[in-house]
Amino acid sequence: MSDDEKAPPEGQSYVLVARDYADIAHLGNPSVIERILLRSRSEKVAYVSALITSGLSKLVVAGPKVALLAMAAEALTDLGKEVSGWIKDGSIPEDFSGRPSGYQTWVELLQEVDSNPIDAQRLKAMKAMFLAANRVNASDGDSIVAHQLFQIAKQLTSGALLLLKVVYDTHRSGGIPHDYQSANARQWRLLMAKKLGHGLCALVSQNERALSELGLITPIVMSGQLEMIDETSSRLSDLGIRFCENLERYEIETVKR
Repeated sequence: MSDDEKAPPEGQSYVLVARDYADIAHLGNPSVIERILLRSRSEKVAYVSALITSGLSKLVVAGPKVALLAMAAEALTDLGKEVSGWIKDGSIPEDFSGRPSGYQTWVELLQEVDSNPIDAQRLKAMKAMFLAANRVNASDGDSIVAHQLFQIAKQLTSGALLLLKVVYDTHRSGGIPHDYQSANARQWRLLMAKKLGHGLCALVSQNERALSELGLITPIVMSGQLEMIDETSSRLSDLGIRFCENLERYEIETVKR
């Protein structure tokens, strides 16, 4: 038996390979969370493999999905490093899993790691909203909003997130150039397609619908047969601005580590 495969000392079974999400996520001792997340690579593979066959908690509705265990183990490793770092530097409390939003978002982050394939952009957005929801200094209102944004992040694809980033960058750099056509939705799509680099208005339109339905950008308004937009904030809603601010803060703090 290799070092990675040796059983832990009696009373220290941190890789709970025979248990379900609810048991793993609902931990009274936050140090155990860290130990689970920082175990060896072979144990992480066993851990993720066990998530496939274990009974799923009431918060997890997806069935077995992991096909590439190595990829899932890497995602779990990265998640472990980040969560442990946030606890150590005081960004989130040690007992974050004791909070209602902390518990649910923690379980759902594990579920995302169990997705196939893992969408790296969506996972990043979910981690950003998890951090915002569980910050030590977050007000109840900010925590509730961040938790709602976490639920929105779960529904976004990489394409929609990339479009949202471009819209936010446009807003931050001064907004849409104002002229007689700037409120025309087609012109907005052309501008976003150019900024994205692919030049495909149809692809922008597809991702635009997702962002609009989730309330992150303002909807199209018809004027006769013309599709018009609200130019304010380059179409970002106040909810979309908060989402992007949370993501931007997460990215800045990640770079500093």
